[in-house]
Amino acid sequence: MTAQSSARSATPTVTRQPDGLGKRVGEVAEITVLFDAKPGGAERFRQNAAKIQDDAWHYEKLVGTVHDFRVAFINNDTQVIGAVTYDGDFKPYMADIFANAAPWFDEMFEGVAEGYPGATDPHIVDWLATKIVEADMWYASNPTMTVEDTAKAQKVTQAFNALLDTASS
Repeated sequence: MTAQSSARSATPTVTRQPDGLGKRVGEVAEITVLFDAKPGGAERFRQNAAKIQDDAWHYEKLVGTVHDFRVAFINNDTQVIGAVTYDGDFKPYMADIFANAAPWFDEMFEGVAEGYPGATDPHIVDWLATKIVEADMWYASNPTMTVEDTAKAQKVTQAFNALLDTASS
């Protein structure tokens, strides 16, 4: 067996989420949503973008399972893409984001996304499911590393580097 064929045989399998929409590999999953934007919605979002960005650090820490999240306007600001990579299964993630970050989602999408019912609406996940576009191809660089694992690894690296710095001075 060559090194290349050995690497291919160890390639993680990308599957569909077992309990909802989106792809999953190892511990990591993705969803992409595509909304129609309200007229003026992109401008409204951009006017609040600095606050939305600042609030991301607060709300995503409350959720605790998000690797990355981005929002982009496309097609002359007529549509909005939201894409997220997160740990775990679809349904617990949906429950978690709307339990912990509802005000942030409302800040982002009220007055921006057509038909947005509000993050506390009991049918928000059903509405969102109609907007999810499953990826045809998706890659995760560290599919076995959760957000918590990554944070631990960063702390270990920082401590190790501090130790090396102390030892070398």
